Amino acid sequence: MMRMLIPVLLLLTVIPTLVMAQQKILREEVGISSFSIAMPLGRMLLIGRDNFMGAVKFLNNQEKPDGSIDSKYECFEYEKGGFRKVKEGEVSLRKPSTGFWAKLKGFLSFHENPLKMAGAPLELRNFSLFAEAWKEHSTVYFWDAAAKPDVKVRLAPTPWKEIGEVNLSDPRIRWFAYDQERNRKVVPIDEIWD
Repeated sequence: MMRMLIPVLLLLTVIPTLVMAQQKILREEVGISSFSIAMPLGRMLLIGRDNFMGAVKFLNNQEKPDGSIDSKYECFEYEKGGFRKVKEGEVSLRKPSTGFWAKLKGFLSFHENPLKMAGAPLELRNFSLFAEAWKEHSTVYFWDAAAKPDVKVRLAPTPWKEIGEVNLSDPRIRWFAYDQERNRKVVPIDEIWD
């Protein structure tokens, strides 16, 4: 009996460790695609558009009992030589429908509109961007709720954790705009400027 119990106990300790290690890797990566930037929690994403300069920091993501995910964030604006916090808010990802009609749509290859699965957009000074929460990341898109790309929006992922660390003169900052030709890549946050 004891010989059978030891492998089971070993598996019960090894499997959670592997899962936690994988989650740690996922939590510390930035996803860059043609239409969005996925940021790990607790890091600054710079946002620029025309004469607007700002930043967003996703603080925590919480999965609810119904399967939806909410992400709390802080939003900052750059004015008169410095950043100031202008709001706190929440973006969401609602769990897709699972009833009979949803299953029938899935079988027939019709999928729920992802915009219907999201909560309120990320509201900035004079424009808004579509954003959604995931388990380890929150994603900001180069478009608003109408899903039309805003070619004026620029996003720059950074490894900075606090708004006081942000230096807009840092030559390592890499800005991304909507680019339908860009291939998706995933980069560890601490190597974003390498």
